[in-house]
Amino acid sequence: MTDLCARTCEMVRKSIILIGALLLSLSALAQSERLYLDTSFDFDFDNTEYSGSNLGSSETMFGISLAPVLRFEWNEKHSLGAGVNMQKMFGSARFLDDIGLVAYYQYHGEKYGAVAGLFRREKMIGRYSEAFFSSAWLADNRLVQGLALQYSDKIGFAELAVDWNGMYSAQTREQFRILFSGEGRFAKVMYAGASAAMQHYANRADFQHNVVDNITINPYIGVDFNAFFDFDIRLGYLQSLQRDRLAGGGWQTPMGGELFFRMSRWGVFISNNIYVGKNLQPLYNSVGKEGTIYGADLYASDPFYGTPSGIYNRTGIGYEQTFWKERIKVKAEMVLKTDGKRLYTQQIVALGVNIAPKLYEKKAPFNNGK
Repeated sequence: MTDLCARTCEMVRKSIILIGALLLSLSALAQSERLYLDTSFDFDFDNTEYSGSNLGSSETMFGISLAPVLRFEWNEKHSLGAGVNMQKMFGSARFLDDIGLVAYYQYHGEKYGAVAGLFRREKMIGRYSEAFFSSAWLADNRLVQGLALQYSDKIGFAELAVDWNGMYSAQTREQFRILFSGEGRFAKVMYAGASAAMQHYANRADFQHNVVDNITINPYIGVDFNAFFDFDIRLGYLQSLQRDRLAGGGWQTPMGGELFFRMSRWGVFISNNIYVGKNLQPLYNSVGKEGTIYGADLYASDPFYGTPSGIYNRTGIGYEQTFWKERIKVKAEMVLKTDGKRLYTQQIVALGVNIAPKLYEKKAPFNNGK
């Protein structure tokens, strides 16, 4: 144990020296440099009342997330960040329920951008339906592990990303998602775009031949405008391609349509999202070689997209607003859901705080007109 502690301390010491040398090198090359302490705090309450449903369980997720990250920025376009992302669920006996490393490089140009490493999901710019990621899944998976390439201008954006969220080992499956999202505006109030995800849900080290492919494509068109209220209306098509190589039988191709509506003013909003189509989670209850169902490990989407009745409707009424130059965001929402058979409820309360105090600044020297 003493040798292990000594080796760990020596590794930490060498890491600090290496990071210091890197920062000094960057400082020597930079025309301007700044050091920030980016701090993100999230408070999440999500209570679901799904008794009698086969699509979800009644439970309460209640906890906080804290992510302090040191960010060194140079030449206004480059930054290097290092820190941690910590999560604590209320009522848990553990000191922390999860802690993950945050370490990334980011380039932020006038139109083009890129992020590589382990970074908070807020750095993503894509638009994804809850048929891709549910709000509960996002709250529990705040880090992206991989790469995002981005483009944005006054009329639209595009993003291509890889999120490698499973390492090949005896305990975990190798799995990753390739994500794309792009959107463009036209005719002042209209927009059109598409989102896509290809998930590779592969094997563990202790078994083979249990790969699952899960692809979702979502083209959409929408309109947003103000007529006393702010309106956002979007119509989309969802096409999924899924294959369980263990079970055989080839590809399954469930599809459907989705209509989203939202109106808001002074932070008060009412929204409705209706999906009509096939079960988009046909492999949810399939059993893998580890002896458990694929379930939420395969599907990050809201479980109600697995509706067997061909319809899922979500109505939300609540309040959502930002304060202090968007550093503070609050949301409270009452949700009514139906799978075409019964009515279920959900209550959501969320608070997010993001601050970035400047710790150090070195301004660029005069360039004498060069």
